Amino acid sequence: MTAIGPFEVGLLGLLAFFFGLDYIWCTPLGIWRPVVAGTITGILLGDPLTGLLVGSLLEFVFAGLFTIGGGTVPEAGTGTIASVAVAIVTGLKPEAAVPLAIPVAVLTMNIEIVVRSFDAVFTHWADREIERGNFDMIPIINILGAVPWALSRAIPIWLLLGALAINPPAVKAAIDALQVVHIGPFAIKFWDAMAVAGAVLPALGAAILMKLMISRRNVMFFILGFALAAYLKLSLLAIALISGSIIFAIYYLIHRETLETQLSTTTAPPAGKATTKDFIKWFGVSWFMQSSWNYERMQATGTAHVMLGIEKRLRKDPEELKSWMKLHNEFFNTAVHLGNLIYGMVISLEEQGADPDTIRGVKTALMGPIAGLGDSIEWFTLLPIAFLIGASLGLQGNFLGPVVALLIWIPFSWALKYYSLVYGYKYGLSLAEILKGDVLKIFREGIAAFAMAMVGGIAATYVRATTPIVLAQYGGQAIKLQPVLDQLMPSLLPLLFTLYAYWLIKTKGYSYGKAVIILFLTAFVLALIGVLG
Repeated sequence: MTAIGPFEVGLLGLLAFFFGLDYIWCTPLGIWRPVVAGTITGILLGDPLTGLLVGSLLEFVFAGLFTIGGGTVPEAGTGTIASVAVAIVTGLKPEAAVPLAIPVAVLTMNIEIVVRSFDAVFTHWADREIERGNFDMIPIINILGAVPWALSRAIPIWLLLGALAINPPAVKAAIDALQVVHIGPFAIKFWDAMAVAGAVLPALGAAILMKLMISRRNVMFFILGFALAAYLKLSLLAIALISGSIIFAIYYLIHRETLETQLSTTTAPPAGKATTKDFIKWFGVSWFMQSSWNYERMQATGTAHVMLGIEKRLRKDPEELKSWMKLHNEFFNTAVHLGNLIYGMVISLEEQGADPDTIRGVKTALMGPIAGLGDSIEWFTLLPIAFLIGASLGLQGNFLGPVVALLIWIPFSWALKYYSLVYGYKYGLSLAEILKGDVLKIFREGIAAFAMAMVGGIAATYVRATTPIVLAQYGGQAIKLQPVLDQLMPSLLPLLFTLYAYWLIKTKGYSYGKAVIILFLTAFVLALIGVLG
């Protein structure tokens, strides 16, 4: 048993605090994702392998769970820290520790809801400072707005792990007492059933991605990904390469004329005189776009922060500067990486002398379409695929897993954010016309098809469900049900659980929190009665 004391509790709470900053500052690193968060937690507690395994399992559970707009979902980083800590302190198997992340993640989600309301305080503070002409206070106010977000992650960890640290032997004794529980003539192996249920929970992550992306036009790509994993036993990386190549070829051949026509006829010559140094400076400050996000005006104060340097250069009259800063502290919300297209367009248009009504109109007209495409690319394709590929390596005990995840996420997400800014600035409204046309629809369909192929692979490989049922005894040998199912269709039970989870959240309309409880209880009870094992 690994001891945990005040130092470890404080350190892990601080880690959760930094996870919160990474999250609200547009995820520049991705260290709050379970495969990375679990590994770091394991290193700090002296058992990196357990951290890697628990984090990798949880990556599949939390795949597709990301807040967009005003929505909230169970928070992955704190749930990962808590479940890894419990597994290391008590010696629980990684699979059995996975369900323990859910209540902590839900608790953090509810604290986050309070923060989303409270952070409007910072936007109103910015209003007052703009009115007074104290424009240099805006970046400070916006950055301070991230502190409540970070504390929403740290406080649950300090409280829960503080309680664990008070008497670790008592916690371990309680867990050991549940190893085998005797109820009448029945011996219930509680933690074995928990491990079985934990291995089924990745079905929820796959189902969430299905709910967001699947349609009649791409369901065949789900089948393709499933077949590549179930029958050919290919890895997620191989599935990504094969399915991505197939989807690109299909969509390019079908829509070649549309793509080439629109791209060649609507793109105007590059505008503006910004240098690489300017782009790097604007890119750097754009990470703070969501720093004080709140329900009232969402990215308003973040937008005022990132536009302050531009406005101070363009507006020499204090009253004119005040009116423009008021404009940028109005309601605004869009994708945080691809949204730099709007940021670049606005800078370019203002340099060309656009009036406030034009800028307000551009922001209002484009934030919705850019958000739809950006969220699909950033949070429901690139992020889950990067970290699920890492988690697939992590489940094999390979510590390159979290490294590979970061090496995919960081360069690609940074490139998306940087070049969105550059092309938004250079091509402005002509690029907006492209994105509002058929090209946007084609890209979104292609991304969804690729995501569905990956989800099919996840369902076949990382949702783990088998049955120990014996059909008959013949010649002294047991005829088991599982080999029969495998001959009928490999990974049939994982597919059924994935479809069951999809039915819960799509057809029944259950929240993700309620769906994960039902899915867990279903698998847990089936394990207790011997149907799953």
